[in-house]
Amino acid sequence: MLKKMVKRNSSLRGFTLVEILIAIFILVLVMATVYASYSGTLKVSRQMEEEGNIYKMARTSMDRMIKDLSSLQSSGSSFDFHAGEKTLSKHDFYFLSFWSASHLAFGENEGEGRPAAISYYVREDEGQNSFSLWRADISGSKPDKEKGASGGFVICKNVESFQLKLYDSAGGELDSWDSSSLAEQNGKAPAAVKIELALANLNDPEKPYKFTTKVFLPVKK
Repeated sequence: MLKKMVKRNSSLRGFTLVEILIAIFILVLVMATVYASYSGTLKVSRQMEEEGNIYKMARTSMDRMIKDLSSLQSSGSSFDFHAGEKTLSKHDFYFLSFWSASHLAFGENEGEGRPAAISYYVREDEGQNSFSLWRADISGSKPDKEKGASGGFVICKNVESFQLKLYDSAGGELDSWDSSSLAEQNGKAPAAVKIELALANLNDPEKPYKFTTKVFLPVKK
């Protein structure tokens, strides 16, 4: 009888401590692999969403500038067009102001498509080490040099670079334009403007997102 009880007890033997530890170790490995895979997928998904928002913001900004510049108007027989560079916190950014028929109406009594002084300029974000591109739109007012540009609204954030190249009727490339000067640019506008916009890449600061477009203006050659 005693032999039968010993035999029965031996057949009901449970897991040893070593076996339990091995099982836990295998479970931890499986869970770590699943977590790493999930984290990687989530990170890629988040980066793709961020990039999608950046490309959408840049595309909207570029489309707005193209529409505004393509609606350039003259006042009488002359154009009002100013472009140049300004330094902000040791960074050089371009500004742009011109007379255009691409006014955006926000008031009830305002109508779109009327002439306005439109300005694009970069402003440092308050309390942050970052910059934003602003668009100012003053209906019924002639544009002036960038020093008068103010107000408006942000059209693009995290701007790392905003550069312009201006081309005269002969195809020459210039770094600035002033239609109020007494030189050859007096009363004239460039034949084309090349816009270069770079936005900060928070995931890889060494590789900012760069966008470029060239707009041909409706001016007589």
